[in-house]
Amino acid sequence: MKNKFAVRLLIALIGGAAAGFILSEIIGIAGWLLFGKAIGIKFLPVILPIVCAGVALIFMPNAKLLQDRGSKE
Repeated sequence: MKNKFAVRLLIALIGGAAAGFILSEIIGIAGWLLFGKAIGIKFLPVILPIVCAGVALIFMPNAKLLQDRGSKE
């Protein structure tokens, strides 16, 4: 069970980092083409993996954290 949790979290972090770099480059290219200057979101490749990991933790169906939270009534 812990291995699935770690693998999903690692995939979310790696995928978020890759998506952050790609999105940052797309925003930079679009800004250069549309406005003639470089624009972007500072630290996007750092912020997006954290967001993706948080989303993975929230929506992970077999997470023990979510199961324990529901049983404390």
